[in-house]
Amino acid sequence: MNAVAEETKLDADARAAVTIGRSADELRALWLRSDTQSRIWSHFADVTPLDDRVAEWVAQGPAGGEYRWRTELANSGPNELRWSSLDGADVANAGTLVFRPAPGDRGTELHLDVRFDPPGGAIGQAVSKMFHIVPKEIVGKALYKFRALAITGEIPTTDPQPAARNGGTDR
Repeated sequence: MNAVAEETKLDADARAAVTIGRSADELRALWLRSDTQSRIWSHFADVTPLDDRVAEWVAQGPAGGEYRWRTELANSGPNELRWSSLDGADVANAGTLVFRPAPGDRGTELHLDVRFDPPGGAIGQAVSKMFHIVPKEIVGKALYKFRALAITGEIPTTDPQPAARNGGTDR
């Protein structure tokens, strides 16, 4: 059973939306693919799927702290995916991804809503912001990466740049 903190206890809410020129069925299948979560959330956490419903997350926090939790995919409708953290999570969280037809037959709108309960209450939130670990940025970047993956089949990166010069030492 999912044991995410009550909605009233979750402190940080992050929302992002994007339109992708693909069908909801295609996007849902891509989101549920075993390697997708580890790719789109890599800027925030290492995600390891344990089966088709449960994944383990490990995030590095401020001052070398490590935070672990597992999420479980809930039974959802065809136009929605829901998940939440299980009991014992270092960072309690819950998320919803909604698929809606885009206006003008331009594909699908994705609306991602993730609620985090940062460790340490108000102090944890202050430290997170100080280190630029802001939930809205985390969620927005994940959705940006997902859009790139859905459109091109890959996620753009600047690391590493094989053609980049090595500080003037490539003579």
